[in-house]
Amino acid sequence: MSPADTRSGPRIALLDSGLSRLMGHHSHFGQGLAQLCAREGVSLTTFSAKSVEAKLAPRLGGPVAVFARSLYQPLGNGDIYDRDWNDFRTGRQLYAADLDQSGLEMQASDLIWIPTARPREIAGLAEWLLKRERDHRPRVALGFHRLLRPLAPGSAEGLTHRLATDRLAEAVGRDRIFPYATNHRLAQRLAGAMNLGIYLAPLPHFYGALASPASPPALPPGDGPLLVIFGDPDARKNGVPLAGIVREALRQRPDLRFVIQVRAEADPGLLELEKLRPLKLVEGWLEEDAFVALIRAADLLLLPYRRERYADTISGPFAFAAAHERPAIVPAGTWMAERIARKQAAGVAYKRDAALIDALMLAADRMTKLKAQAAALAPRWRVWDAEALFRLVRQWSLGQGTGKLRRVDPKPPPGPR
Repeated sequence: MSPADTRSGPRIALLDSGLSRLMGHHSHFGQGLAQLCAREGVSLTTFSAKSVEAKLAPRLGGPVAVFARSLYQPLGNGDIYDRDWNDFRTGRQLYAADLDQSGLEMQASDLIWIPTARPREIAGLAEWLLKRERDHRPRVALGFHRLLRPLAPGSAEGLTHRLATDRLAEAVGRDRIFPYATNHRLAQRLAGAMNLGIYLAPLPHFYGALASPASPPALPPGDGPLLVIFGDPDARKNGVPLAGIVREALRQRPDLRFVIQVRAEADPGLLELEKLRPLKLVEGWLEEDAFVALIRAADLLLLPYRRERYADTISGPFAFAAAHERPAIVPAGTWMAERIARKQAAGVAYKRDAALIDALMLAADRMTKLKAQAAALAPRWRVWDAEALFRLVRQWSLGQGTGKLRRVDPKPPPGPR
């Protein structure tokens, strides 16, 4: 980043080693931030994976493709503890080496932003910063919206979070780190592991900025309630047999229609149903405009995700549904179900997978009421978005504090008995 840049305020360097594909949340946030900074006259340079797709690069404003290894690429081996520890040590060194080759030069008044942070990247950044003069060490914002591994007490993952935080604090000072999480449960876990206060920040979603007017994928014929099911392309998300669920739902409510996002090797049962029933399959990931158009065409979303994965992890489709006035059917014990229970979003939660059909029928019967609730709640989602996140991070980076933003602090150790 050139110090001659004349755009207003501190310069931002966005570091995202997971930013390579046109689809997914890395691409969504990178594109949205590039558009927002261009509109606001803020200097932004994005540092992406070396493997960034050619179609994506211009949408990021011409990124610096520097990171040789993806955020999600495992780099360790051995048993569980040794694997995680070796992943941290190796990843830290490689990340710092990539930054050495990046050409990145910053001032103390600038901002480095890692929107999806992991310990090895945090520690690698710290090592790189410690080789710079103090007045060339900027403020740092760290984003967390899910954990890649559990933060169990005594785990290597917990240890590496603490070590990475301490090393970054050594480089820039704790008061120059802005760590934020997207939900309270995640913030609690991180605060304890990192020994650092974690801010509860807006979600990293641009609900309207990226999506141009578009038609949804082909919809099944008829005028019955339309249910859209997301998540099947990622085997780590979906945990239920969809063909059997759809078949039973149509037996009880023949007027229902379905659009289901599937993998290339779709369930043969779903392929058979598509021939006979009001059902359409959409293969793979959708472009953003088609994704939003499909949500807006839906009456209900069904997100049959794995509970253990989404206990403290946000869901993009759920958040987009809430922002676009659509209720959702979700498993209990998840971040999504908690939003519904707190009357922050509209929908129905099911406690057991065996109860999913009952939840689906209940939601279909109450659809009019649920959609009205979703419409009333949607404005809150649309203002607690990635643009609000950008403004909070920028306000903090300008030395203007965080206003009334809530912070979850680590619990003090127990006193003597």
